[in-house]
Amino acid sequence: MIERRTILTGAGAALTTSLFTGRVKGANDRIAVGHIGLGAMGTSNLGFALRLPDVQVAALCDVYQPHLERAVTNAGKAGVTPKTVKDFREILADKSIDAVCISTPDHWHAYMSIEACKNGKDVFVEKPSSVYVEEAQKMVQAARKYNRVVQAGTMQRSGGYFKKAAELVKSGILGEVTFVHTWQSGAVKKQGWGKPADAPVPAGLNWDMWLGPAPKVPFNLNRWGVGVTTFPTFRYFWDYAGGAMTDWGVHLIDPVHQC
Repeated sequence: MIERRTILTGAGAALTTSLFTGRVKGANDRIAVGHIGLGAMGTSNLGFALRLPDVQVAALCDVYQPHLERAVTNAGKAGVTPKTVKDFREILADKSIDAVCISTPDHWHAYMSIEACKNGKDVFVEKPSSVYVEEAQKMVQAARKYNRVVQAGTMQRSGGYFKKAAELVKSGILGEVTFVHTWQSGAVKKQGWGKPADAPVPAGLNWDMWLGPAPKVPFNLNRWGVGVTTFPTFRYFWDYAGGAMTDWGVHLIDPVHQC
């Protein structure tokens, strides 16, 4: 399995290879999308995609079988029968797929996005774009080198109120803005190291693939912590995320850049 340092070295070095030339789509073609990660945000993003007439949900991928089965059921209700895989690399290698929607835990975002660009796929990646700034820089390089469209899931960037606020700031009506203070706080219960203790891997979960570029550790429910109805506790481990600041904090910082 790929390690994080490879994202910054091997994947970065791969940016010097020849430019991928993808298919040119006609105005009436539907965009074939592969959805990678089908937990809370993945389920939500899939629901939106199934309602878009110009989008064909072509493939579904998750390392946890119950998530995959739920996604298949949801797609079936919309009259769609996408192929299913447990290894995202199968989606990246499929030349019939135009774009990917990456809704995995944060530590996978950079590598999957870079590899998608290298394989000629456009990318929608959930926020945060990456865990580390250097990873995000490599993502930008990949998008430019391979001439791909890459969008991060900072939905407020498209919100009317936020657009209006940015216009007001840029208009100069507030004068010169020299300092901005933004923050993230929230009441989230303590997760606690060792509570619960490490445990056997649940049936249907490929824990090694879930860890991916992160350090190899025994399964722990808090480290996994993904689901539709449960809080994503993986965000409180540095191996996978950056706590509240790289969760909702992203949405509170982004309007500053928008202005």
